[in-house]
Parts: sequence; C-alpha cells; structure tokens
Amino acid sequence: MGQLVNFLSFTNGYFDGVLVLVRIIAALVFGSHGWFKSYGKQKFYGSAKRFAEHGIPFPLFFSYVTSISQLVAVPLLLLGLFTRWISLLLAVEMIVATWAKYKETNSIFDGADLPLSDFAICLLLMVLGPGAYSIDVLF
Repeated sequence: MGQLVNFLSFTNGYFDGVLVLVRIIAALVFGSHGWFKSYGKQKFYGSAKRFAEHGIPFPLFFSYVTSISQLVAVPLLLLGLFTRWISLLLAVEMIVATWAKYKETNSIFDGADLPLSDFAICLLLMVLGPGAYSIDVLF
C-alpha cells in the first residue's frame, strides 16, 4: 500500500488546480441544465409540467427556483464565491432530481446516474471548499 501512496505523490501539488477544474465542470453542467429549464426547449412551463408528473409540490414555483438557482450558480462557482453554500443548495436539488429520475425509471442507471454524479460533485465542493484559487479565500 505504501508503494501506491508514493506512486500517487506526484498529485500533491495539484489539489487547488483540480478544485478549479471541478468548479468549471460543475458550472458547465448546471449552466446547461439551468438554461434548458429556463430558456431552452423545455422552458419554465415544460419544467413545471415534468415536476408535476413527478409529484413535486408547487411545480411552477420550483421550476423557477431550480432554473434560476442553477443559472446563478454558474458565475459563483467559476469565481469561487459562496461555493459551499451554492454546493449545498445544488446538492439538495440533485437529491430531489435523483429521486424523481429513479421513481420514473425504477433504475439508478436509466437517467438517475447523472443527478447522482452531480450530487457527488456538489458534496465534494461542499466538503473541500473552492480551493486556493477563489474569492472565498479572501474572506
């Protein structure tokens, strides 16, 4: 086991750079989904219809909340501002999305895997924070 740890020691200096990359990827994912729910093919009412089909209460309200929060999260994640709070909000959304997709397909690998992966990214950012290359470091 010690040899494996020594082999992986080359990654020691890249921690903060990897966190920047994770934040960029998360921003791209949530930005594309937020745009689709807000202004893309689905729009707010299409999202609300899907939310209603999944039994989510107040579907139009939560359609606006999820769409706008995902779009607002993009610049905040890119800048590393309020990263832990934004990640917590998005993680809660991804728990609901995973539940809804699982309920729809009855399988974790038929659509529920993406929100579950997004949840893992949010959890990572919530626990590790934004890294040294962020505005959060200044506070």
